[in-house]
Amino acid sequence: MPTTTTFTQSCLQNFHNTLLTFVRPGLLATLIGSAVQGYSQVEQLPAHEVLENHFRETDIPAESDAPSLLEDVEHFQNHPLNLNTVARSELLALRLFDALKVEQLVQYRETFGPFLADEELQAIPGWDLSDVRLLLQVARVPGSGLNNRVTPWRQGFREGDNDLMMRWGRASPVPYPSGAEGGPNAMAVRFTHQFDRRLRFGFTAEKDPGEAFFAKSNPQGFDFYSGHLGGQNPNRWITSFALGDFTARFGQGLLLQTGFAPGKSAETMGLVRGGRKISSYNAFGEVYFLRGGAITVVLGNHWELTALASRRRRDANVIVLNDTLLGLERPELAFSALQTAGLHRTPSETADEKALKESLGGLSVSRIWKHGQVGLNTLYLGYDKPWQRSQEVYRSFTFSGKQLWGLSIDYQWSVRNMVLFGETSRSDNGAVASVNGILLSLDRRLNLALYQRSLPRHYQALYAAPVAEINGAANEKGVYLGGDLRFARSWVINAYADLWRHPWLRYGVSSPSSGYEYLLRLQWLKGKTFSTYLLWQLEQKQLDGNDDGVKELVNNNKSRLRLHAVYRVSRAVEFRSRVEWTWYQTGRQATARGFLAYQEAVVKPLGAPISGAIRFCLFDTESFDTRVFAYENDLFSAVSIPAFFGQGTRYFLNLSWRVNVWLRLEARFEETVQRKVVTDSGTTGASRYWKIQARIRW
Repeated sequence: MPTTTTFTQSCLQNFHNTLLTFVRPGLLATLIGSAVQGYSQVEQLPAHEVLENHFRETDIPAESDAPSLLEDVEHFQNHPLNLNTVARSELLALRLFDALKVEQLVQYRETFGPFLADEELQAIPGWDLSDVRLLLQVARVPGSGLNNRVTPWRQGFREGDNDLMMRWGRASPVPYPSGAEGGPNAMAVRFTHQFDRRLRFGFTAEKDPGEAFFAKSNPQGFDFYSGHLGGQNPNRWITSFALGDFTARFGQGLLLQTGFAPGKSAETMGLVRGGRKISSYNAFGEVYFLRGGAITVVLGNHWELTALASRRRRDANVIVLNDTLLGLERPELAFSALQTAGLHRTPSETADEKALKESLGGLSVSRIWKHGQVGLNTLYLGYDKPWQRSQEVYRSFTFSGKQLWGLSIDYQWSVRNMVLFGETSRSDNGAVASVNGILLSLDRRLNLALYQRSLPRHYQALYAAPVAEINGAANEKGVYLGGDLRFARSWVINAYADLWRHPWLRYGVSSPSSGYEYLLRLQWLKGKTFSTYLLWQLEQKQLDGNDDGVKELVNNNKSRLRLHAVYRVSRAVEFRSRVEWTWYQTGRQATARGFLAYQEAVVKPLGAPISGAIRFCLFDTESFDTRVFAYENDLFSAVSIPAFFGQGTRYFLNLSWRVNVWLRLEARFEETVQRKVVTDSGTTGASRYWKIQARIRW
């Protein structure tokens, strides 16, 4: 393809010239000179890799509480956890360490008593220096100014940290259809008060582009309002509580998982759905949360009880099952689908807004031992209108009706160098689903993970999200084998193989099908100044083909190869580089290709009020299926993981100015210029997209 090659070479030359201009000696010397004044950790955390892989499959970052993951990491960087009192659930919730690493830390602490110094972390079996460095970003051994929780939690209503954030954004061309009620501006306000993690309360208000503001369907102002009050360990009887909006999790996600739930990634040992059972919700997404109250209490020395109740209105497509002409006094209403976009811009979208009442209640009782726990969970879900499923054959076993019950048993147990976990659940139609896994440390340098799931085609749980290939928890049987190997002090290999089959039909698949996925990542960590990794991934799925007019299953193969490097020029200046290739082939068709490259600079000098990041990216893909995803440093409480397809360039610039101890201003400008745009339905001409954002934090 001469045109594609010429375009790529031209973009590479422009990219090279831009990079040379940016790192010219005078500017580089200025950056390094300002950085010498102090030190700031600017490296990317494993959480970024988890987020990137998660949104590669879901493409719904705006409607998730995933940004809260990065907010928690930032909070603990400023207010470190106490390593002598931190619970397993708190460490697992950060997604920085897998369950095996957490168990190794907790068992060491139980065996030898409280840590005496940060340096002692190097003695934990199965931990190396990179693990210790990562942990010390968010946790410390007491004695270095940590809060030892001697202040009563009720004083947290007066003391603690306040955070008021206002954000505004505008894009061109406008990202909404014609006929929208509102203008192009996106606006949001959020206030959060937090005290030592034991108390947290606040509110959120948000509107998307195209939604009305103090007009038409939104005379009350913003389109979405949310409030929360919650905390952890306010006393010895209450482990956690939440009022208002919250997220919840039971077991391994077979019955209930409303919070951020990542799946497979290059962090190959991160399979356990661990963390807190309930958490306050303060994200801007309008869908994946509960509204009501929840509490976890301690019953004696070995029992724990979690109870939750939620009642809220959901967006849904309401339909009429019969008409008054048939002799009925009123028509019978049902709904055919839940709407999860959270957008209310046009008459059709506002007609679905809050059209359905949803009630949810759950109980979880756990028996806790020193090295594990077993839990019994039950969940009720009810609607004020029946769910009328569509008549497609592949949806023959999906839920319909007004009420749904579920019951499950989950477990997690550690034995020396091994962690066992799993959950078995039964829906009220009699279907039984099960997931089970084992994390095993064979050596200080070698860890293995084995994970099996059996999800029948007729299992029904609307809030389920176990680790699986499909979204939901039905119609899949599979096995996952992964692990990591550390050698020569600086090298790490992560790898997994996942094989599955779908016993029943799926959307776009008219017969039972199967697939597999392989991933291999080789990392080199050279101290604090340089790290790089090479990642390869191959996935094959069976979908309906239509070669020669005959519909049959064909193999769809996706693969990608990535080279990523991070170089810390000084203690506060960091360069990040990436090159990635993708390939896609379906049936006997020709292979389509994609390419992406970017260069980024991040400057965060300690003591200086201004910091920022700049990235220039070029991409060249032949089809929508070869699109490339890349995580971007966005502003606080935002996740940006765009998909690049077609031919073009993109750049963004982030700036942050800490005016004083209580005021921070942030701004971001991004622009994408596409010479050729490809979509899943064809190819269009050139386009230009830009977006500007501004945020104020008190």
